Amino acid sequence: MSATDTRNESYFAHRDSGKLGAQHRLILDRMRASNAKFGPHDFSLREIAANTRLEINAVSGRVHELKDLGELVECRKRPCRVTGRMVTPVALPGTVSTTQEAAA
Repeated sequence: MSATDTRNESYFAHRDSGKLGAQHRLILDRMRASNAKFGPHDFSLREIAANTRLEINAVSGRVHELKDLGELVECRKRPCRVTGRMVTPVALPGTVSTTQEAAA
């Protein structure tokens, strides 16, 4: 079984568990609330994990899916506020400068 097959099997099992939609909503709701409180900003995966208390592997999968759906966009690289490492954060569309805008 390939890594893609394993990932897809895991995705469908997770989706069928009913948790997929709840995790999507939790991430988006927390991002919207943070933007409302602190102004528009982007989020690293570790920052999302800390804010939602979801495991990093769950955050990574849900963020990837949300990017595919157009609900999140990638932003310019910056140091993560949790780890200090350079990351490509994500944001809600139209809230901050994205990598696509930087390339234009």
